[in-house]
Amino acid sequence: MKLLDRLCAWSEEVTRFSAWGGLSLLACATLVTVLDVLTRRSIGWSVPGLVDLTQLFVMGFVFLSIPFAFTREANVAVEFVTDPLPERPLALVKAAGAFAATAFMIALSWYCLSRAQQQLESGDASQTIGIPFIWNWIPLMIGFALGIVASLLQMLRYARFGLFGTGSAESGQSAQV
Repeated sequence: MKLLDRLCAWSEEVTRFSAWGGLSLLACATLVTVLDVLTRRSIGWSVPGLVDLTQLFVMGFVFLSIPFAFTREANVAVEFVTDPLPERPLALVKAAGAFAATAFMIALSWYCLSRAQQQLESGDASQTIGIPFIWNWIPLMIGFALGIVASLLQMLRYARFGLFGTGSAESGQSAQV
């Protein structure tokens, strides 16, 4: 197995683990919301900072799951335009798309990193229970970093196939589904 293939397999495992972590955060958001509804109706107690907690958990879920979408090519795509293309030119089009995704994720990361640093320096926290906003930025930055790696590897895999006809234009998902 070539280095790029091993890196793609590693990326799929890491991003799958990240998505499971994100899913566990979504489960936490669900559980804390259900707890709030049940206790508010039964004993008149509400979970302090419910909005802060669910916002943190849902943001974490979203940004930890995005890299797995890159790895599994689960992003929304309009393929009727590119479907008629032969395999290798199609791979080059997909490489260009993955390059655009990589560049976009790098730009977002750069911007978000500066915003996270500002909030860290100013000590911003949620008003209700005082959760430092840096906790919202951590899963976002992890997700962006993994997304950059995943989309960059997709770009390299497609470019290799499109230019040289080596490797495979299929992601690892086709063998596992």
